[in-house]
Amino acid sequence: MFSGKRTSKKISAKIQITLYLAVCLFANSACIRKDLYLRVDTTQISIQMFDVGLDLGMELLWGFDWKTAWHYEWDETNLATFGPIGYTKPDLVKTTIYNIDNQTGKRYSSFYMLFDAGGGRLRLTSGSTYDMLFYNFGTEYINFYQSEDYYTYNAYTRVSNQATFIRTRAENVFSEMPDTMKTYVDYNQPDELVGTVENEIVINEDPSNYYKEYDSDGNVTYVYRIDATLRPYSFIYLIQMVILNNKESAEKGNRIVGASGLTITGLSQGTDLFTRKTLRNTISTTTTDVKYMQNHDIKDPQDTTQTINVDIMASRLLTWGLPGIDPYENWNDETGTNGAALTPIEDNYIGIGFTLRNGYSWTITKRITDQMWSKPTGGVITIYVDASQIPQELLDKQETGGGGGFNASVEDWSNEVNAEVSI
Repeated sequence: MFSGKRTSKKISAKIQITLYLAVCLFANSACIRKDLYLRVDTTQISIQMFDVGLDLGMELLWGFDWKTAWHYEWDETNLATFGPIGYTKPDLVKTTIYNIDNQTGKRYSSFYMLFDAGGGRLRLTSGSTYDMLFYNFGTEYINFYQSEDYYTYNAYTRVSNQATFIRTRAENVFSEMPDTMKTYVDYNQPDELVGTVENEIVINEDPSNYYKEYDSDGNVTYVYRIDATLRPYSFIYLIQMVILNNKESAEKGNRIVGASGLTITGLSQGTDLFTRKTLRNTISTTTTDVKYMQNHDIKDPQDTTQTINVDIMASRLLTWGLPGIDPYENWNDETGTNGAALTPIEDNYIGIGFTLRNGYSWTITKRITDQMWSKPTGGVITIYVDASQIPQELLDKQETGGGGGFNASVEDWSNEVNAEVSI
């Protein structure tokens, strides 16, 4: 379904077809899969109805990574710290139906309908072939572009007006980026976008391959089943910043008290909704939503038999993922992991602007390529920062009264970038 290759689905119908769609948002062992039903009433003449009903799972796409790698406190019962962290159920689903030329196999026209969880109806034509694209409607930060030949359907966001937290080595001694690293344009975060494509649904007149049943009026109905699971197009990366050696002394307290934001480079500018392949254009994306600092005992990353006390901050970044790949290639539905051996197109860096106890800013940049490319569909990115490396002269500067970090509330996991976007 996600490779972009066409697989013909021949749907036999003499007269009337009713299409029922029940979809599961996530592909993992905790999610019950539903089917797409085509019901054919042979007592009528035209194909009449296309009914959609939604049943969306709410598990994290990368739940296995979450449970083993995440240190920041999150109450799974009442979501007291963050609110819902994973993908959320869409209120509306846009269904675009494409007419397919039976000779060339190309799309030549389209029409669309909007459905909520209660369903909806549309009219189809017997003897025709269709492609169907489903994705959640009502996004705020996403632009869509449908090519005139219906060959591509791209989703992307506009340039952001935020200042990035990326610094080259020449600008900052605490940057791992080479001086020759290219300058990235910073783009807005996308909304959560989930969807799927059903290719080559062929309406013909042979019901022999259908399951036969009867409706309440005794009419004969033939059922054809299609798996139609919605999966994310945009991906969530959760970033946890583990601060080592943060307390300088009992008198002076913590060196780092918060963070003003972070930027990740080497991300894709968008994706093609038909093929799920991400665009090769690389951008950076910034967020200023960094949660308040927590103190935890964790295993020492250098010696897992030992426990160390650290301060941890967390943030969430919505992205289009990594450039030039199909993120779901070799996806394992049972384990929720991606087994593809992906070769990075270019490096990913994260820049973080930390807030010091005297209100001054301290910016670092780290390479996170290996972590990002091992999680092409999103996941947990862990950054270790040694606060003892902060120059003492910066810490000893006169206090400005700037205060601590970004103390966000439960509802603050949404995008906070304001920009006019046309859909």
